Amino acid sequence: MKPESHTAFLRAYKEHADALFRHCFFKVSSREIALDLVQDVYTKTWNYLYEGGNVSNMRAFLYRTANNLIIDYYRKKKSVSLDEMYGEGFDPAYAPQSELVNRLDGERAIVYLQKIPEHYRDIVMMRYVDELSIKEIASILDETENNVSVRLHRALEKLKTVFDRSQP
Repeated sequence: MKPESHTAFLRAYKEHADALFRHCFFKVSSREIALDLVQDVYTKTWNYLYEGGNVSNMRAFLYRTANNLIIDYYRKKKSVSLDEMYGEGFDPAYAPQSELVNRLDGERAIVYLQKIPEHYRDIVMMRYVDELSIKEIASILDETENNVSVRLHRALEKLKTVFDRSQP
């Protein structure tokens, strides 16, 4: 492995591990599985670099690897228990008020996002939750920057329509 690849890998871990975890967690709704996926992302990236692979945009490479692993996870997944569906549980009586408000706002946003098609939902998440640039999203999705921009614009229009319909 080249010394610059080793340095880039370590820097990428420090800069992107938390965001990758959030991305994976949103997709699989399980903390443990998201942690496993992130670990697999970095393992695969390390192996690729160790074998002499070259990565021009590490962030985009990591997200593309994560998305591929998420797809693989859902292909392998057979059934889901009720416990897994309800998650880790949350007791509002013990939560600080700001945490409760943030959680309720986040849950409301997720409900709105679930009402738009998945290809729009994914791009909104990458842009506004994962804070990826249009260029990085284009690289991850293997599309042109123009296509990504257009799709993001359409996604936001659809979200606005869903939001407007839900208001009294």
